[in-house]
Amino acid sequence: METSILIARILATVYFSFSLGLLLSSKYYKEELPKLVINPAYLMLGGFIAIVFGFLILEFHNTRNSDWTVVITIFGWLSLLKGIILIVFPQIFTAYKDNVLKKGNQKYILILILILSLFFGYYGFYNC
Repeated sequence: METSILIARILATVYFSFSLGLLLSSKYYKEELPKLVINPAYLMLGGFIAIVFGFLILEFHNTRNSDWTVVITIFGWLSLLKGIILIVFPQIFTAYKDNVLKKGNQKYILILILILSLFFGYYGFYNC
């Protein structure tokens, strides 16, 4: 359970920081996020980082419990899959960048990331 709490704290901190950034510096993120998807070097680096984090989560936390900790395992698998897709098929992400980064979609992304940060924050910091 200690590993679950540590990973939940890390995810909560990262997601909460990113949601605050999207909320308080939305103009900056609106201009800079599309540049990340266009640049192949950033896509490859993002793929490598996603594979590493996904693999680490699965190596140290590959549980199939019927409680909240299974969400961390799902995130590990999704991260690993995302990293592999980013490296093998980077054109998929560049093709969908316009749909994902539309002006109206940013508020939905912000809400989703904020909900994730609150979920992981609750189980990582308050319900431990």
